[in-house]
Amino acid sequence: MEALSQLLSSARNGGFIYGFKVGEREREGPIVSHLLFADNTLVFCDADAKQLQYLSWTFMWFETILGLKVNLSKTEAIPVGEGILMKTLASVLGCKIRSLRTSYLGLPLGAPYKSTRVWDVVEERFRKRLSIWKRQYLSKGGRLILLKSILSSLLTYFLSLFVIPKRVCARVEKIQRDFLWGGGALENKPHLVSWKVICATKKDGGLGIRSLAIFNKAPLGKWLWRFANENESLWKQIISREYDLQEGGWCSKGKDLWCENQSLEEAFPYLFNLSVNKKGWVAEAWEEDGVGGSWGLRFNRHLNDWEVGEVESLLSKLHPLTIRIGVDDLLRWKENKNGTFSVKSFYSSLSRGIRPPFPARTIWTPWVPIRASFFGWEAAWSRLLTTNRLKRFGWSIPNMCFLCKNEEETTYHFLLFCEKARLLWLLIFSLFGVQWGMHSSVKRNLLGWHGSFVGKKREKAWRAALLCLMWTIWKERNRRTFNDVERND
Repeated sequence: MEALSQLLSSARNGGFIYGFKVGEREREGPIVSHLLFADNTLVFCDADAKQLQYLSWTFMWFETILGLKVNLSKTEAIPVGEGILMKTLASVLGCKIRSLRTSYLGLPLGAPYKSTRVWDVVEERFRKRLSIWKRQYLSKGGRLILLKSILSSLLTYFLSLFVIPKRVCARVEKIQRDFLWGGGALENKPHLVSWKVICATKKDGGLGIRSLAIFNKAPLGKWLWRFANENESLWKQIISREYDLQEGGWCSKGKDLWCENQSLEEAFPYLFNLSVNKKGWVAEAWEEDGVGGSWGLRFNRHLNDWEVGEVESLLSKLHPLTIRIGVDDLLRWKENKNGTFSVKSFYSSLSRGIRPPFPARTIWTPWVPIRASFFGWEAAWSRLLTTNRLKRFGWSIPNMCFLCKNEEETTYHFLLFCEKARLLWLLIFSLFGVQWGMHSSVKRNLLGWHGSFVGKKREKAWRAALLCLMWTIWKERNRRTFNDVERND
């Protein structure tokens, strides 16, 4: 491909094909004649038969030199504008004709970037991958794994290039919710935990499914980081010329976070209000001399005696810092220790919140089946479909524990304090030789369920015992509820 690029550049430099110039005609700007993407090539030229003839000869020379052949059956000519005789022009190259709107490498060409129709293909693929038959044969744990893999494989590419419309985001998230909980257009199954909680990280009590609206900002933010650091990239040159951005690198202002971990406006608000140029560059406050330079602060009035002390504090903070004229500022990403930007750290900072402790390490353990871990997560949030919860949803059924047939059925009762369940817990404690007092809720039991005191050999079994026993009690409860079958006591 490098040989083809050199041939096309020579044809452009010789005036045989023109490409297009970025920016205003009066100003200098890059001329783009071709773009290479792995084994795909985009060539730009005028709608002129002579240029297409020269382009055809360039392809012929490429085939003769390298012994490769351009596949004209996969080559397409796309006109930009109206009134172009494409049949005549395409016959020169011997290629097919295609029109805008179209797609190239999975991305739409010629469609408004805010249009919801851009996302129709992605949404349809999402529906097919999360089809109904897959939902019927997968446990909730299996659906969770499939949801995460589909999200990373289908949506990440588009989310890193386009802002997802709110309507599309709502529709895609509804598909995700229905698939996870087993509902849909033909079923009305309750969504037991709010989507906001589900989109939190596992250590914060969620399932680690990314919120589309927040995740969309993270990969788009990477382009801002690259724009500030990649000065020689062609895409940055095109954007700078197209939108007439000023020359020079990245420079800091007084309001920016450039001096330690706090802006000078926040650290010294009174002096900042007295400054002459509040929106000026930091470099403008630096005065060069023969030795090196010093800070020259300018205020809009003479300072009072009681204000001098604050100025001395400001100068002592600035004294270790020097400005190198002609050197661009460097950006540092404070969310990572190495100072470089990452999508993961940006998403974490956007979705960060203050949440109470959650027993994620006890629930999401590799020694327990994923379906049992998912069940433990539901139980920790007290969102199991017990008789007590079904009555809240409007079901008219007697509230009775199907295990002991004595008390009302709540999550805490049938998992922890039912007489049948208590016998099983006592059996577990006796097997491990421990004395244990059950807490009042499943979440508190999970938070306190540590296994260091039982020894290293039995620690894995102890940590898995809690979830496995609760999962077994739940299955026995469902067997008695729906099949009217009881195991022997």
